[in-house]
Amino acid sequence: MGPQPAGTGARSWPGLAALVACAILWSLNGPLIKLLHEAGASGISIAFYRSCFGVLIFVPLGWRGWHTLRGTGIGWPIGSVLAFTVMTLAFVVATTRTAAANAIILQYTSPVWVFLLSPLLLHERPHRTDALMLALAMAGVGVIFLGHRTGDVPALVIGLIAGLGYGSLTVALRGLRRANPSTVVALNTVGSTVLLVPVVAIWATFDLTRHQFLLLVLLSVVQFALPYLLFSWALQRVEAHQAALIVLLEAVLNPLQTFLIVGERVPTATLIGGPLILLGVAGGLWLRWRRQQATNTA
Repeated sequence: MGPQPAGTGARSWPGLAALVACAILWSLNGPLIKLLHEAGASGISIAFYRSCFGVLIFVPLGWRGWHTLRGTGIGWPIGSVLAFTVMTLAFVVATTRTAAANAIILQYTSPVWVFLLSPLLLHERPHRTDALMLALAMAGVGVIFLGHRTGDVPALVIGLIAGLGYGSLTVALRGLRRANPSTVVALNTVGSTVLLVPVVAIWATFDLTRHQFLLLVLLSVVQFALPYLLFSWALQRVEAHQAALIVLLEAVLNPLQTFLIVGERVPTATLIGGPLILLGVAGGLWLRWRRQQATNTA
């Protein structure tokens, strides 16, 4: 009996468990950002220090892989850094200004932006059924926006910008798929740290209290670095479509952990619109996998 491919048999179970652990750890960003904001840290400062601590973690891990960036051109690395910075900053700021459930759900509109950007940047033509699934997701976005007060709209727009950043990063990472993953993360954290320095200097502060510092260490190590390493390890054992579906748990666990830790309730409109978004994203992933399977067996 030959070796089993990733995602089948007993070999996949450790990978599946690691992916669930990733979703649990990633979902801590909601309560940790809320706690940091309650402790007096601005969203801009939180985003900066999260990237800054990420530099200390990922540059040593990705140092030996810098040569893998050769041949990718200058556009993809620059695009990756810009997209990562927009995603990180917008998501953190949105979480400080609206419910954590809104921020994480709206960030998961990223496939909409991938759908729109892929033909332009990757010359990949999306399937018609992808458009139907993404229309369902956008219906969920409409429910969330219509169900909130006018004063909440700016924060919700920032959440959508986080989704744009996430989607753009997904496209950029596909353009950098031949580069070492740890090196790409190191590049993104270094670049975003540099880009956010003037933003913090103008609109926020570099000062940290001891309490804020400890929370930022948790955010950077436990919520960011550790699950990324687990995710990279799990992808060696689990098929990509399975991994993408499992980590969608983050969108459910984030509001749950935020409620349990800081007592923040999920808005009613998000309880209605959020499942539509997640159903559209999950449906799109499933249909894409089915098409890939049909192509492989043809």
